[in-house]
Formats: sequence, C-alpha cells, structure tokens
Amino acid sequence: MFEILLNNIIPFVIILTILVFVHELGHYSVARYNDVKVEVFSIGFGKELFGFTDKSGTRWKFSLVPLGGYVKMHGDLDEASSKKSTKNINPEDSFHEKTLNQRSWILFAGPAANFIFSFIILIFINTYYGYSENIPKISYIDQDKSAYKAGLREGDTIIEVNKQQIKNFTDLQKVISNNNEKLIEINFIRDGKVNLVSVKVEKNIIGIRGTLEKKKMTFISSIKKSSEQLINFLKLTIVGVYEIITGTRGADELGGPIRIAELSGDFWQKGIESTLWFMMIISLNLGLINLFPIPMLDGGHLLLNLVEFVNGKPLSQKYLELAHTFGFFILISLMIFATYNDISRFFD
Repeated sequence: MFEILLNNIIPFVIILTILVFVHELGHYSVARYNDVKVEVFSIGFGKELFGFTDKSGTRWKFSLVPLGGYVKMHGDLDEASSKKSTKNINPEDSFHEKTLNQRSWILFAGPAANFIFSFIILIFINTYYGYSENIPKISYIDQDKSAYKAGLREGDTIIEVNKQQIKNFTDLQKVISNNNEKLIEINFIRDGKVNLVSVKVEKNIIGIRGTLEKKKMTFISSIKKSSEQLINFLKLTIVGVYEIITGTRGADELGGPIRIAELSGDFWQKGIESTLWFMMIISLNLGLINLFPIPMLDGGHLLLNLVEFVNGKPLSQKYLELAHTFGFFILISLMIFATYNDISRFFD
C-alpha cells in the first residue's frame, strides 16, 4: 500500500494539482483583468483542508478531493458558475453582469492557459533536453520482411525513395503508405557509397525502424518546432476522440483517474523529462476536453454564450438548469465508464 502511495498516488496528485492550478489561474487572471471579484480559488472539491484569504478577498484553498478545482466568482451560485439571484450582488464585481465578450474570454482563459503551459513545456524540453527526431537510419530490420530480403541492413541511411528526398523517418512512412503493395526504389548510403534497391511494400510496411537522434535547439528555433508539435498533438487528440465517438476506435481506450494515476507513476519514475512530456500531454487534453460543448464544462458555457448571442438574450433559468443537469449526467456517466475501464484492466 505504501509503495502504491509513493509511486502512483503522490505523483498523480502533484501533477494534477499543477495542471488544475494552471487552468484555474487562467480563469482567475482574466476575471481579475475584467474587474470581476473572485471569491474562491480552490484546488480540489469538498471540505477545505487549509487555505488563506488575500487582500482582495479571494479565499485560496486546498480541498479534500483533489480531482479538479474551480474558481468561484462574485455572482456565482456554485462551482459550476450558475447564476444566483441578484440579491446582495454588486453588479460591478459580478461575472454574470459583464458583457458577453468579457464572459467568453474569462471562460476560454482556462483551456487557453493549459495550451500555453503545454507550449512552454515543449519549448523547455526542446531547448534543454533536445528535440528527438526519427532519422531514416535503420536501427532495426525484420529479417522476414521485404526490406531485408531486398538487401537493406542495420546502419543503412535512406536518402531517397522513388526520387523523393527523405529527410526523416516520417517522410519515409508517408511514401510507404502511398505505395502499398507496390515496388519502391530506395537509394541508401552504406560505407560512404550510394546504393539502390527495389523493395515491395507489404501491408503498408517494409520491416524497418528508424533511429532516434536528439538535437538541442536554440530558443528561437524551438518556438517554431514546439508550435508544430503542439498542433500535431492537438490533431491526434481530436482524431482519437472522433474515432472513439464514431466507433472506429475502441471505447475501452478511454481512461479515468486510476489509469492516469498509474501512468503518472510510470512517467515519474522515468525521470524529469518523461514527467514533463506526460504533463504536457495531460495539460493539452485537459484544455481540449474543457472546450467540449457539454454544460458544466467551459465549452458548454461558451455554447450557452453563443446561444445568447444568436437570440439576443440569455436562456431562461429553467433551461439553464436543464442544461446543467444534462451536463452533470453526461460527465458522471463518462467518469463511471472510464473508471469501469480502469478497473477492468486489472482483470484482463
């Protein structure tokens, strides 16, 4: 039990606390910029464990259940930013009395903070540890596949395929996938000499792996590379979610807090660089998931703002309550399903 606490639960709580703090700090900062009074900044839910109140009247606290957090602004009825009655409300300090544009920016600021945090982590990794590039130098070759049978060997560096220049292993993979079940002409370097072989692509593979090579980058060059990486990770995440929704990908891949805690421990034990990569991915996912148009999430509130913009007035309190109830049901269902997947893994 102590080993699980030390290796999984503590790393999970530390990582989640940092990411939740970043998310809520985004909401807090833009709210204060727009002169909204923030009454509570909480890491976790439930009973307060400890905290303090600053000069502006904000209660900063850690709560009992460390699975998230919230910022409660003046005018909010609860942690989900439901509007309470106008009694005892100062309109100048209230979130709900701000313009539609101001409220939308405050809502978007949480996910945006997660994206910015992921971007900063990527820049740090690329400048301090270096960017890992998969170069087209063969590090492994399957002797039962077409590349080996055609004469390629470990250590060979591929420079051209079908007269197309190959700069990295991704370039090679693209050419291979575009020529499935066809012969491709591969130019490669061995012992300083350029050689040519014809290789048959079978089931989108030829049976080789590239070589990971780390290259440290300057701060300026890392900004461009980190931007590209961030966009690619976002695309992969969106595609993955779409595939799960459409059924082309197994829903059993959806993990909950137990799975995240398990992965937190695994990456934590591998060292700082691995932990930073994990935090970057989770922060990116946290920001993206919060933009889903589900009531109670930031994206759900933004959707309601869009409805208000189209209608020229906010939804009635009745419909808002229905929307929040629906959102709560969806979130609880997803949490139960993800936790079920987590538990099921122990019996596989």
